[in-house]
Amino acid sequence: MAVAKEEIKKIIEATDMYALVSPYVKLQKSGSGYKGLCPFHNEKTPSFSVSQEKHLAHCFSCGKGGNPIQFLMDIKHISFLEAVKELADFNHIKIDLNSVDTKEELAKLKYYNLNNLAEKLFTRNLFSTNTGQLALDYLKGRGLDEETIKTFGIGLAPKDGNTLYNLLKQSNYLELDMVDASLVKNNGDKYQDFFINRITFPIKDVKGNIVAFSGRDYTNSSNAKYMNSSETLVFKKNLLLYNLDLAINQITLNDRIILHEGYMDVIASYRAGLKEVVCSMGTSLTDGQIKQITRLTKNVILCYDSDNAGVTATIRAFTLLHKYNLNVSVVKLDKTKDSDEYVKKYGLKTYYEYFNTHIVSFIEYYFNELTNKLDINDIFKIEEVKTELFKYLKMYNSNIITDKYLNLFASKLGVSYSSLINDYDKNITNITPNEISIKPKESQKDIGFKIYEIRLFDYAKSKREIAYQIDDFLEKDNNFLGVSEIYQQLWQTLMNFYSYNEIYNEELFNIILKEKKLYDNYYEMILASDKFKARLDLEYNQKDLDECLNKIAKKAHKRKLNNLQNSINKQTDENLQKELTLKKFNMRKLYERK
Repeated sequence: MAVAKEEIKKIIEATDMYALVSPYVKLQKSGSGYKGLCPFHNEKTPSFSVSQEKHLAHCFSCGKGGNPIQFLMDIKHISFLEAVKELADFNHIKIDLNSVDTKEELAKLKYYNLNNLAEKLFTRNLFSTNTGQLALDYLKGRGLDEETIKTFGIGLAPKDGNTLYNLLKQSNYLELDMVDASLVKNNGDKYQDFFINRITFPIKDVKGNIVAFSGRDYTNSSNAKYMNSSETLVFKKNLLLYNLDLAINQITLNDRIILHEGYMDVIASYRAGLKEVVCSMGTSLTDGQIKQITRLTKNVILCYDSDNAGVTATIRAFTLLHKYNLNVSVVKLDKTKDSDEYVKKYGLKTYYEYFNTHIVSFIEYYFNELTNKLDINDIFKIEEVKTELFKYLKMYNSNIITDKYLNLFASKLGVSYSSLINDYDKNITNITPNEISIKPKESQKDIGFKIYEIRLFDYAKSKREIAYQIDDFLEKDNNFLGVSEIYQQLWQTLMNFYSYNEIYNEELFNIILKEKKLYDNYYEMILASDKFKARLDLEYNQKDLDECLNKIAKKAHKRKLNNLQNSINKQTDENLQKELTLKKFNMRKLYERK
């Protein structure tokens, strides 16, 4: 979507900076402008300056902020185009938007409106009915007061199974839209509410729009404790973190994020004052969710369940987070299974104090998990633990950390440090070479397609905001399928680079690539770009950028169709085969409409 420079200039000049900034910062008059405490980092002396005349809101300490568009992008963590749209509305200025994007925005708005109506009904049902009173008693028994219930928008789906359907029907919504939004289901001969007599948790995107619901069984009448909305245009489960909309400013201020496994743990921590808290909605952490984190902070604290499943989830989460060069710490709750249980048993204040005094590095946490119950007389178990420890020490790639934990392990086993370090050195050098793989020759078609990948990468290097805009597109509908695996690795390295740097630096980026053994792939891409004359002068051209994105989306769609066809070919169940065939047909039709 392109917005003319003249329109952007008009929006910037029309913006009342005081009116824009004052909801986020307590401003005081200072000379011809205003000053306040920076909303992007903790400080005691005001260094955040606002100038009405220059249309700037900028922190002289951390460097965040800028013109009204940049300020909105930073404070709300939204893209350039989203900030432009929001400011245009703020100033009652109409801007010329691309028709395709406008249609998509209208489609999203329809989902938001449907979900808002549903939330109002669920809230009213919780607070104004006899059944609601039972659910309220249950929630209060879990330690939630009315203020907390309202803060998180918790409600109750009606018991009769058609109240929401009737309300949406009266509001002139089509059944197809209700089903698509995962609020109603078609039972063949009739339509029925998707959530029935379940406590509802609205799931919101980073901007606070309700995109889905999770329904909890509170009567022990179902095998499924939680039931979530199906994925929709606005709800991609692998990209969302529960409570990020409420936590985002605190994450920025405290420069850390706390990760839990479930909603109730998030609510418990939030009530205790740990407001930079989110969860991955009962599922394993995904790359898409981690990318959201990398844009906000490099410091992650894992606080998962203390049982065996929680330990396994913690180790898996660390392995994923480590790939993105994040600093991972852990809080283990020794006396209870999870945060929700700890708060109920010991209270909010005790939990807050315990949490902040029991944060340890992942390697310390894992070392304790490996060795606390180790039988030093069991040779086979020692070898097993040793191999595991070596594996994670290698991931840290630090002589100091290696030295510390090998010393601790040697002391634990009652063996010499030298014997352990010898084993470690052997383990590091004893790497089995990968089998040599012969790459198939690329077709002319594949070589031609590389031009779009290269051009896209050059655009991303020109400005961080453009890189984030492209990244959002690639994440959406899994458009990463349109690019090669090596390209995805190069792209993720660039996104990680931007997590720590606002401006691209080729020399620094090359150093990182060499560390990750990706420099040769990058150099190959640079040579290819010269060969095909695909390099850009880096002047921002939205039309050209859109063309690159569309080509990649087209290839991603073809791969999705091919994958679906492969699934159809392998499927032996006739009904499932028909279902997959219909899905492929609908996918093809959707693509043809775009």
